[in-house]
Amino acid sequence: MPNLKGFQFKTYDFSKRLDTKVDLIEVINNTVAKAFRNQPEPVRWIFEPLLQYIDELNYCREHPDKVVYRHFTFAPEMVYAMDCVSFVPEALTFIMPTEYLCALVDEGREMGMPDHWCGFLGGVLAPIMYGRLPQPKAILHCNQPCDNSVAQGTVLAESYPDTEMFILDNPYTDDEAGVQFCAEQLREGFKYLERMTGQKLDLDRFRQVMKNSARAYELIYQINEYKKAVPCPIPTSVILRTTSGAFYGLTGTGGLVQWLEKHLADAKMRYEKGIGGFRQEKLRVVWNLSWPVFDYSVYDWMEEAFGAIAVAYHSAEPFYQPPPDLDYSKASFEVLLRELALRNNNHAMGRQGRGHMMTFVDDSLKWCREFKADAGIFAGHWQCQANWAAAQLTKEKLMEELGIPMLVMVVDQLDPRVVSAEQMASRMEPFLEMVTAKKEGSVQ
Repeated sequence: MPNLKGFQFKTYDFSKRLDTKVDLIEVINNTVAKAFRNQPEPVRWIFEPLLQYIDELNYCREHPDKVVYRHFTFAPEMVYAMDCVSFVPEALTFIMPTEYLCALVDEGREMGMPDHWCGFLGGVLAPIMYGRLPQPKAILHCNQPCDNSVAQGTVLAESYPDTEMFILDNPYTDDEAGVQFCAEQLREGFKYLERMTGQKLDLDRFRQVMKNSARAYELIYQINEYKKAVPCPIPTSVILRTTSGAFYGLTGTGGLVQWLEKHLADAKMRYEKGIGGFRQEKLRVVWNLSWPVFDYSVYDWMEEAFGAIAVAYHSAEPFYQPPPDLDYSKASFEVLLRELALRNNNHAMGRQGRGHMMTFVDDSLKWCREFKADAGIFAGHWQCQANWAAAQLTKEKLMEELGIPMLVMVVDQLDPRVVSAEQMASRMEPFLEMVTAKKEGSVQ
């Protein structure tokens, strides 16, 4: 039996009350960015997209006239096409030190924030309402993936009363009518951004952004094809979390394309040599829904104790087919709008957070089938009620159709006071022991 208590998980001291009125971007520069840059050389490249996004946060402070607030499931290509910089308040909670996040959540609770608001939203409630963040020239919001994020639109509207907001009504269906419904709204969205920023859309710039976006989706598709191999040719499960952040915030940029080309080259090299990651692969796991970020060592524990490699992750598998073969240098505005609508409708988490819950179930089946999973882990963020509705049905479908067991457990992606990494591991340990025994044939 793996020795759970012998593994060193991250510890936190929440006894001190931190000053939450600090410059959060500067805190991130001095802590998280420094930690990424100080990673050992073999793994440092894995975190490059997160450093790119931190650079964009710094750019926001230096160029306030370029700042556009964007909901995290609103495809960023629209912002880059307008030569603006995308600022996602929720992204701060994803990358800020955990101690500051928890202090800000507590501050939000003291302001009357309801318990059902998750840390992604609650962690920036006070900074937004008290004017501690860069002021937006425009605000792009939408109606997915949950009621909480929709409600945050009210907070933004009340906190920035002089900044008109554009709200995208994402369609329920994925048919052509749904695509066109979204595209027509995006047309109005560009008019809105032109009015709010005083800049005209440069069609050639839009073409280049969409070309970069298409290349990024093509590269992740190729990477995913390699990931189907046994052993999975990725260096570590942690790279899935970086991929997730990259596709939430950087599609349309040349920097993301460069990183994905590096990622693809690494995957191809490992595939051709017949090797997997840093640790021997014994089990293949699909991680459904929430991937806690406060302690990445839980994934090291999975790999070391069980050889359990996360080969797919709910928010790291955006778009489900490669983009069409288009000549983006000559594409019309109408064609580009349709492509951008497809990006929005298939955006990670947004795709599974709107429409029928069978999208989540079917996507889970697809990942487990194509990536040859031995098990699924539904790590349900305790406030993501919409996805919790699909948990039991997903579990049943995986067993009925693929014979794959799925663990269902409660987590908080950001706050270890709810469920710590050690508590997560204690839930996963007997499950992974069972999956190991089943794979080795000692249990039926």
